[in-house]
Amino acid sequence: MKKNEKLRLFLKGILWRERLMFVNLLPFFLLGLCMMLQVNVQAQTVKVSVDFKDKTLNEVLVTLSRVSKCDIFYGFELVQSKGQKVTLKAENRELGSILKELLPAYDLYHTYDGHVVVIREKGVNTSKIPERVRIHGVVMDEKKVPIPGVTVRLKGASAGTATDKDGKFLFIYKQSKDIVLIFSFIGMKTQEVKYTGQDTMRVILREDLMEMDEVVITGYQTIDKRHLTSAVTSLKAENIKVSGMNSIDQMLEGNVPGMIFMQNSGQVGAVPKLRIRGSSTVLGNREPLWVIDGVVQYDPVAVDPSQLNDPDFVNLLGNAISGLNPEDIEQIDVLKDASATALYGVKAANGVIVITTKKGRVGPPSVGYSLTTSFQRRPYYSDRDVNVMNSAERIEFSRELMRNLVDYPMIDTWVGYEAATRDYYNGDLSFTEYQKEVSNYEKMNTDWFGILTRNTFSHNHTLSISGGSQNMRYYTSVGYSDMGGVIKGESNQRYTANIKLNINHERFSMQFGLNGNFGIRKYIPSEIGVLNYAYEMSRAVPLYNEDGSLLFYQKSDVNSEDGKNFYRYNVLNEINNSDYNHESSQMGFNANLNYNFTRSLKANVTFSYSLSYSEQENYYSGNSFYASTLRGAEIGQEVAYKSKLPSGGELKEIRERGNNYMLRGQLDYNKILDKEQKHNIGASFGAEINSSHRRGNSRTIRGYVPERGLLINPVDYKKYTAYVTWLTTDPSALGVRTDELTNTAGVYFSAFYNYKNLYSFNFNTRMDASNKFGEQSNDKMLPVWSVSGRWNIAEDLFSNVAWVNDLNMRASFGYQGNMLGIGPELVIEKGELNPNHNKYGSTVFNYPNPNLKWEKTLSVNGQVDFAFFRNRLVGSVSYFYKHTTDAYISKSVSEVNGVSTYTVNQGELTNSGLEFSFNLNPIVPKVSINGQSDGFRWSIDPQLGSVVNKLVNKLKNNREKVLKDDVKYSDYLKGTVEIPGEPLNTFYSYKFTGLSPENGLPMFANCDEFTANGVDNKIRFEGMGKEEVFREIMVKSGRREPFLQGSVVNTFSYKGFVLNFKLDYSFGAKVRLLRLYDNVVKRYGTIAPQPHVNVRKEFANRWRNPGDERYTNMPGIVSGSEFSRTMIPWWKGQSYAFADNIWQMYDDSDMRVVSGNYLKLTNISLRYNIPVQWLKKCYMKSAYVSLTGVNLFTLCHKDLKGQDPNQSGTSPRINLSLRPTYSLTLNVSF
Repeated sequence: MKKNEKLRLFLKGILWRERLMFVNLLPFFLLGLCMMLQVNVQAQTVKVSVDFKDKTLNEVLVTLSRVSKCDIFYGFELVQSKGQKVTLKAENRELGSILKELLPAYDLYHTYDGHVVVIREKGVNTSKIPERVRIHGVVMDEKKVPIPGVTVRLKGASAGTATDKDGKFLFIYKQSKDIVLIFSFIGMKTQEVKYTGQDTMRVILREDLMEMDEVVITGYQTIDKRHLTSAVTSLKAENIKVSGMNSIDQMLEGNVPGMIFMQNSGQVGAVPKLRIRGSSTVLGNREPLWVIDGVVQYDPVAVDPSQLNDPDFVNLLGNAISGLNPEDIEQIDVLKDASATALYGVKAANGVIVITTKKGRVGPPSVGYSLTTSFQRRPYYSDRDVNVMNSAERIEFSRELMRNLVDYPMIDTWVGYEAATRDYYNGDLSFTEYQKEVSNYEKMNTDWFGILTRNTFSHNHTLSISGGSQNMRYYTSVGYSDMGGVIKGESNQRYTANIKLNINHERFSMQFGLNGNFGIRKYIPSEIGVLNYAYEMSRAVPLYNEDGSLLFYQKSDVNSEDGKNFYRYNVLNEINNSDYNHESSQMGFNANLNYNFTRSLKANVTFSYSLSYSEQENYYSGNSFYASTLRGAEIGQEVAYKSKLPSGGELKEIRERGNNYMLRGQLDYNKILDKEQKHNIGASFGAEINSSHRRGNSRTIRGYVPERGLLINPVDYKKYTAYVTWLTTDPSALGVRTDELTNTAGVYFSAFYNYKNLYSFNFNTRMDASNKFGEQSNDKMLPVWSVSGRWNIAEDLFSNVAWVNDLNMRASFGYQGNMLGIGPELVIEKGELNPNHNKYGSTVFNYPNPNLKWEKTLSVNGQVDFAFFRNRLVGSVSYFYKHTTDAYISKSVSEVNGVSTYTVNQGELTNSGLEFSFNLNPIVPKVSINGQSDGFRWSIDPQLGSVVNKLVNKLKNNREKVLKDDVKYSDYLKGTVEIPGEPLNTFYSYKFTGLSPENGLPMFANCDEFTANGVDNKIRFEGMGKEEVFREIMVKSGRREPFLQGSVVNTFSYKGFVLNFKLDYSFGAKVRLLRLYDNVVKRYGTIAPQPHVNVRKEFANRWRNPGDERYTNMPGIVSGSEFSRTMIPWWKGQSYAFADNIWQMYDDSDMRVVSGNYLKLTNISLRYNIPVQWLKKCYMKSAYVSLTGVNLFTLCHKDLKGQDPNQSGTSPRINLSLRPTYSLTLNVSF
């Protein structure tokens, strides 16, 4: 069996390595194919087949130009004068041969210039030729890169030429006063430039605004912004890309009004939480939908929505776009309202983020390379966010406790100052030796941050090749990033490959995309709690003994009975004997085929298929503390029969495979109805099917010995009965397999009408069918629909007002939907054979609810866009309102049904807010006649968005204050309870009333056993519901998520230099301070910390004497007897128990809650674009270097004392703060 398992794992490894190699090499293979296909054929060798009969010479030349795809230039008057008709038939003949046969009969001849053919007249008397002018010039893009193949034509005539490989052109024409040249190139904006006699014309072509900046891509449609009726924020990737950030979702902070961004960890690979216009569901996933090139993306690992919605959850598994290289992204469109998201149906209630990747450009192959190397700074004890005592302060704290005769009835670990004091009193140390040892401890200052974290370097590389002809363009790239984690032993490596082909052939156009990525993430297991250890371990305790060996101390096994089992512990030993690895790979293919039946009607078919694989391994060796707790013995000690791990270590494996496909067919109709082009109508109709199949398995293996060839040690089943019980009954040991298949289908329709580009109206609808929702036929299908409109006020009313460049109004109304993997049917999970009863057991996986319906969200949006004073002031103001009904809520049922809760449609909530987006250009340089503008420029981009959500369920009676049936006091403290009339994630705290003047203990409102009037609260609370008791004891502290976020971006540019800095701000969130009494344990019998535990500096200002309560809120140190009484409060064991003890209440009191508002310098960068004249010497087209700093400082509430405002003390885990990062970037193209 073991051999078969090894063989299976070996073959699996080979299979996925081959897949990875295929993913990495296929782009180069396809690129080579593209290069072979794109042959730079000269005009004279192009072969054509034509058949002319009685055609004019002009008609013949026009046809030859079209079929040969070569430009043929000639004077129209010259050819028009040739009246003789042409009759000619040619089969697969070279163009040059045909012209040689055709032209002499008309006294004409031709010459070549690459793809350009020039027709001239023979025997012309040069003395009669009018004086001609020779115009030299060069055409470049905005980055001063020469553009080959640009068509240069004379305005009002057919004469023209084209730029060569260096972007240069020579145009010869008869002398004229007004010579205007027209420059055109695919993907660029056509430009007219007047010739004024200059020696060399320098023309700058800019990207076609209609193609890039002036369209919105929704994934189903590409919409002219002048006709856009929806709420969409469009961003160019190059404008928000930040060196040092390795994922596009991190770069969205502050750039999308109405999007709330939350990043609660600076750990490498941590995924931020995004909320677009609030939360439209209570139990469902609140994250937005990700779409790449029109294809919906799926997360590599399925994570329960309750975890994703938890503000304390740190997602290290990645999301749908974790494998996407930001260097491959061209544009991001964030779809917000019902009109924008309707075509995505029920899965888009949380908004949609559409990513468009780069595609090839016409021209010879262009090679680009980008390198970013980054330095990330680790935490230091000198940082303001590390508010803990040094070794001298910690020893003085212990010394004071001993002077005050505070007892230490039980100490787990005798180390440091306490150990030296014990040895001195026991006579094992002389006073001199004792003083010397204490002095050493006071100076020790063990740098736990230096031991457990590091300053780290990261590097990112991207190599891309792009080019092609007007009929076929290609873009391919490969990328590699190695991101070192600040926590030692952690890293995140990513390999990416991408290829994209765009092919045009007459009425056909096709786009093919193939992409793949492979990631390796390494972490320290979260159970070790590296950051907690660095904060909480005394600096007066060394890591090593004097002989250089690791210093072990006794640590309690918290999972043992009353924590009475102790085992040797050293954090470095634990790290060296454990690891958590996560490998993931994804490969996707998509194809988009278009056929134009007529100019008005076209068909589109899109197909995509993707594969994903994820493998997680969490391992502890037999030398770890964790293994000792399972073994019930130290290494080398005899293992008892009740041991659950007789030998070796433990390995937990989780594997998940997924494959997804999508097929969509769509018809598009777009027609201008009249010659005056006033009336424009259009419609789209399509159908789509999706399938997602996930299969997984997980298993825990004990006795694992990887250092001996991945062996699993055999076990004596007769001796180790506890292990046998675990092995034969625990699902994790038996192995768990999952198989989830989701098939969906939908049809959609969209229609629009536009009048004179002034008024636009749009209607969208989609219907998704599912047998998961309701037995009534009207509940099986949910139509999602929207209506919207737009009024271009500037063109209608202010067309003659020079300072009004744009002014329009947009409005939309519609319904969105949402869904969970919850159905109305009874779902039974079949279990294993029960050996005691020799019967198969089963459990209820899903409780039946035949009336379950779709969640529905009404969405209303209104927006005004404006641009004034030659676009120096550009902006928009939006208002939105969303009302969700039939939201899923969990309700309790009797456990005789096999479950304790089930899902019903009883939730109702609203979201509303305002969004502001501005772009100001206080200083704009003048643009010269050749399009250059190297003067000083200053632009400001302020963004602001507010979101307020609220549960609005009506209360049935005074006692029903929450939507959950079974509520714990911890739900109130963490903000996980849903309360009508309050925003989601509203949390509560105990009302702190001060310190006792007698002993300095904390006091709280309404929690004394007897009130001032002598009322017994124990009796009174028994007559109240739990929720009533909780709300009497607690007060509302606020919401854990901010309701207003935004940014201010300033950009200064002069010549080749660009200075940019971005400030992000967040308001509305409340933060609980880090816990002070997390280590208080009843069995210690004292409030005094254990010798190895550090103390926060707040304790230096604690209560010491009566009267101190007027100056401090920090509780005092009490005697052992008083401490023991605090651990057995009067409400202990009552059904309405509202706390563990007063120390937990103090940590969770309102006094320990502060504002989470902050202003952060997110990034600052200085970029230098290397001049063209320097680049020519190195044979480069463009190059720039930049220096960037990220997360440089944060201004926040002073009581945070450096605590990151994104992290709350609600979680027992201390996360790594966002670390300062400094990056150097080099970007070149050849």
